Amino acid sequence: MNQTKSLELKITGMHCAGCVGSVESALKKVKGVEDAVVNLTLEKATVSGTMDFEHLITAVDQTGYGAELSETETPINLQEKTDEKVDSAFSQMKMAWGFTIPAMIWMGVHMFFGVAFPSMEAMELGIFILSTIVCFIPGRETLTSAWKSAIHFSPNMDVLIALGSIAALSTGLIKSYIEIHSFAGVAGMIMSFHLTGRYIETKARGRSSEAIQKLMSLGAKQATVLDMDKNEVHIDVRSLVIGQIMIVRAGEAIPTDGIIREGRATIDESIVTGESVPVTKNIGDDVIGGTICADSTIRVEVMKIGSETFLSKVIQMVENAQTTKVPIQVFADKVVAIFVPFVLLLATFTFFIWTIFPSQMKQLAQSFSSLLPWMNLDLSPMGMAIYATIAVLVIACPCALGLATPTALMVGTGLGAENGILIRDGAAIQRLNEVDTILFDKTGTLTLGKPTVKKVHPISGIMENDL
Repeated sequence: MNQTKSLELKITGMHCAGCVGSVESALKKVKGVEDAVVNLTLEKATVSGTMDFEHLITAVDQTGYGAELSETETPINLQEKTDEKVDSAFSQMKMAWGFTIPAMIWMGVHMFFGVAFPSMEAMELGIFILSTIVCFIPGRETLTSAWKSAIHFSPNMDVLIALGSIAALSTGLIKSYIEIHSFAGVAGMIMSFHLTGRYIETKARGRSSEAIQKLMSLGAKQATVLDMDKNEVHIDVRSLVIGQIMIVRAGEAIPTDGIIREGRATIDESIVTGESVPVTKNIGDDVIGGTICADSTIRVEVMKIGSETFLSKVIQMVENAQTTKVPIQVFADKVVAIFVPFVLLLATFTFFIWTIFPSQMKQLAQSFSSLLPWMNLDLSPMGMAIYATIAVLVIACPCALGLATPTALMVGTGLGAENGILIRDGAAIQRLNEVDTILFDKTGTLTLGKPTVKKVHPISGIMENDL
């Protein structure tokens, strides 16, 4: 009988809650999978069951996303990857607006002053070229994501943006064959606003992972060990092996978990226990990586490395809490799962209703003209149909619905960890609003062990001012 195990995968290519739903659905269909939870912010999937690793990778690949076994990252690598994603998103946004703003100025001059410079044909061609550049260069990643999700029958939010922008852009070509207004300029605006939202989202996700990076940074980066000739050598902590002897001097952080083999020292374990008073450690006592040797030099034998250390397990606990889904997020994911298909059906219905009943729909639109003064009702029936369809596609993108809850969860658990509060299950955060009493197990956790005078009660015959 196969033993139940838990695997953590690094998922690439996800952009929205719809992507999360597609990956989760694919993983849960793999034989032997008991549960699968995907976190958009961490870009990780936690899968438990008796499944084969290769089958999980194949399942994710078939949905159009990438997957690999998740590895423990250093804070430097994590920060570099976060900065790289933010920089890439900013570059795409900057390039998109660099071509969109001239097109908007062109359209604005014509809309408000009735001037088409140098001519109507040249203006429309120029706007079409600018919007095409925006959609297919900075917007290439969005279009690729939309295509992959569409051919795998798991449409995500990018599908709505891609359809809206391509439909608007195509009117610039169709105009040459049928009587229709060109919305090519709108295509560039749609993609630019989308990429602006993507940049803000990427930056928010980067900030929400800062707490994990701070936890990782508590550990030492370098260790001083004895080589075969008993000489001191400085090596990377990741190169430590069990059984090596580390030399830890006063003021240094202990590189990893171990046992004192020589010396006696006072250790500051406040990052582990929350206790402000240092603890005296002697030969044979256990010490924890990340704690500080306060007053002397000790020699410590390496007992645990990598993911087995205490600090690594704390980080893993925080990440697990961030991966769990609180009840409100489960509800949001269910809504998102049916939202994109619903919007696609609604957009299709909108197109046909405007095509079949143009006069009636135009009369209905006129009744709202005072609320929507920018709406142009002089367009052809086909132009109005496309205009209304594009509006339905792009205005209904619920990216925030799937992003808000996991981001708030990451920030909450991360800040808790920074302040010494470890949250094992994200659902506990949602239930905190019901808490009216908190009990603490012992003294010393919240106090410094240094009493202070709060109030003076003089005995008879002595005035308080005299004291």
